Amino acid sequence: MKSVKKDSSQIKIGIVRGALALGFLAVVSQLFKIQIIDHARYDIAAKEQHWSKNTISAIRGDIFSSDNYLLASTQTYYLVYAEPNFISDKNDVARKLAQFFYKVKSDDLAGQSTETQKETVLEEKDLFKKYYDLINRDLLWVAIENGVSPEVRDALTHEDIKGIGFEEEPKRYYPEDSLGAHVLGFVASDEKGEKRGYYGIEGIYNEDLKGRPGRLTQEVDATGTPILIGGYKRTQAISGSNIYLSLNRAVQFIVEQKLKEGVEKYDAKSGTVIVMDPFTGDILAMANYPSYSPLKFDDFDEEDSAVFRKKSERRNLAIASTYEPGSVMKPFTISTAVSLNVVNPQTTFNDNGPVNYSGKWIDNWDSKHYNTQTIIQLLQKSNNIGAAWVGHQVGTKNLRKYLSDFGFGHKTGIELEGEDSGILREIDTWTDIDLANISFGQGISATPLQVLNAFNVFANSGYLLQPRIVQKIVEKDKHIEVPTTVVRRVISDATAATMLDMLEKAAEGGEAKFFVLKNYRIAGKTGTAQIPVEGKYDPNKTNATFVGFLSGHKNFSMIVKLQEPRTKIFASESAVPLWMDIATELTKYYGLAPDKGE
Repeated sequence: MKSVKKDSSQIKIGIVRGALALGFLAVVSQLFKIQIIDHARYDIAAKEQHWSKNTISAIRGDIFSSDNYLLASTQTYYLVYAEPNFISDKNDVARKLAQFFYKVKSDDLAGQSTETQKETVLEEKDLFKKYYDLINRDLLWVAIENGVSPEVRDALTHEDIKGIGFEEEPKRYYPEDSLGAHVLGFVASDEKGEKRGYYGIEGIYNEDLKGRPGRLTQEVDATGTPILIGGYKRTQAISGSNIYLSLNRAVQFIVEQKLKEGVEKYDAKSGTVIVMDPFTGDILAMANYPSYSPLKFDDFDEEDSAVFRKKSERRNLAIASTYEPGSVMKPFTISTAVSLNVVNPQTTFNDNGPVNYSGKWIDNWDSKHYNTQTIIQLLQKSNNIGAAWVGHQVGTKNLRKYLSDFGFGHKTGIELEGEDSGILREIDTWTDIDLANISFGQGISATPLQVLNAFNVFANSGYLLQPRIVQKIVEKDKHIEVPTTVVRRVISDATAATMLDMLEKAAEGGEAKFFVLKNYRIAGKTGTAQIPVEGKYDPNKTNATFVGFLSGHKNFSMIVKLQEPRTKIFASESAVPLWMDIATELTKYYGLAPDKGE
């Protein structure tokens, strides 16, 4: 019996020893795992507990006009924060903060309507509750208010409220407010709460403008307080690049002011104006109306008429919205024929009535017919039947090639977000009626910029240039110049000269001759394009366009496009007068002397 008990006792001891051995092995294994295998991970975790990391915001680069006016910059605003552990009387601090910010918010809305004030400003007691709840949280640091101006920050500093601090908070601002809004774009928070550029220059050059943030790393104790003799490392932020645009501030201002007046006068849905230098491709002005303020890109424009009290249009319609240009396409069809020696200004065609192509009839815009006509008269009367005849003389292959060479169906390459390429269909889809329609601007779509850039070919002796909106980028001491880019020669110097002469005659003797300036030579073409609705063209809805330049000076070229003008639906009565009104102001600005008599 004793032997059995002894054996049992030894077994128990063995089990205990085995368990202890296994436990020891487990501890050693875990220590090995922590100290050897997972050393790097725990080392990082320890450092994260003992090191505080803060991002130092980079100053976003500025944007300037070509005449060195500041269009977009950055102001230093402040984030107001509290450190609850250092606040002994939280009730008193919350009360002082509520009194202070209630007055600030009330003063900011002093000029607003009573209804707006009621919707915006919290009562003082509500602010007290908000701040009291924040500083009673079990946190080392808590945000109180952001976007605080330097003036408000200074005033709050004089209140001497214990436990309150400030952090710099860069904020984008636009000294000219809405001037050039569709070119500039705006800055807003993304889904991660980080600031980035949207649309325009702010969007496409976001990486250049935003710079590179810095970092501040310092050793802290268990409460998160920096250790006086602890480690400290600071990496400086690198400011963003400055960008200089081709926009001329004065020209942009003239264009925006006149465009707004024109859209409202002709009760149009929207309007677009672009002014370019035809010899460099520089965009001197680019404007759309309705517009918006980059400072308040989600707001309504209360100063606009009731028609436009809606969410502002942030797309740049000059490059993002395509339309059937209508009769402004006729010069491109005719220049193709001139280049191929198919027609000259005195070539005649017969206009005896509607013409049938592919079983469909085409007619002139006014249903009038003039029998034998020259190519010059074709442009003056904006004759559809004549344009279709010319198109059929050059043929589908040649017309499509030249239209493509003029830039239709391709993006211009302008450095702005959201550009559309328009539509120039492939040859194998063209029928006889398609060839006829495209010859006078139907069945093809383009942006206003494409139309103007192509028209510049007639002004600069036959070259297609890439539109330029950025002239240079400045990074610290490094200047990157953006050169003028020649895409291709489209027509010869002789063809361009022939077209210029015909376009002058088209302007002075065409349907808009009563509005054309009498003391300047102007080469241009109108386009009144009916808008397709449910597969048919609506005779009461049009896009009205005039594109041209002062042929005696050529300091600028310009396109005016009005979408659905209601009081005057024809380009000759809406787009042309507006173009001439803007051109008159620009001749004064550039000091251009008249080049013909009254």
